[in-house]
Amino acid sequence: MIESADESSLFDIISGCKEGDHYSFRELYDMYKDRVYTTSRRMLGNSDDAEDAAQEIFLKIFHNIKKFRGDSSLLTWIYRITVNTCIECIRKRRKNHESLDDSDDYSSIPAPSGTDGLARLILEREIDHLPEGCKTVFLLHTVEGFTHNEIGEILNIPTGTSKSQLAAAKSRLREQLLPYMEVLRHEL
Repeated sequence: MIESADESSLFDIISGCKEGDHYSFRELYDMYKDRVYTTSRRMLGNSDDAEDAAQEIFLKIFHNIKKFRGDSSLLTWIYRITVNTCIECIRKRRKNHESLDDSDDYSSIPAPSGTDGLARLILEREIDHLPEGCKTVFLLHTVEGFTHNEIGEILNIPTGTSKSQLAAAKSRLREQLLPYMEVLRHEL
């Protein structure tokens, strides 16, 4: 994964954050806010929870930046915090007996226009209903472009587990999307 800034300026930003420099915190936030929010939105299924999670994620990043040793890339470290925070949110939802179906908020997704829009909406909804591990690996690999090794670092799982979770996600999506294929074919 390529970082958003060259190594020298990224090192300066990290160093500034470790020293408590507010300008450096702002730079770090500006570099990663869109990716953190988008990943949170995809994992949590609604914009309100994603906004809350993004705030919590950046608080964790800022409070823990001094612990960042550089063993992995900054992006991998930030994604680890993002994914773990989203998983915590999902578990809290379940603990509070909230149905994931009831909490889905697709109002922020523009209304589909034509077959492509409808297909995208169906796909997003089916991805949202994948089991937690499969969904996380699918989003990190297919949408965010991480390798299985990077996903292993982010989720603290073996590379083989990442690969099997992705295969399971793809298999389940094929199965879930099959009924829609005939309908979409008729639309074309």
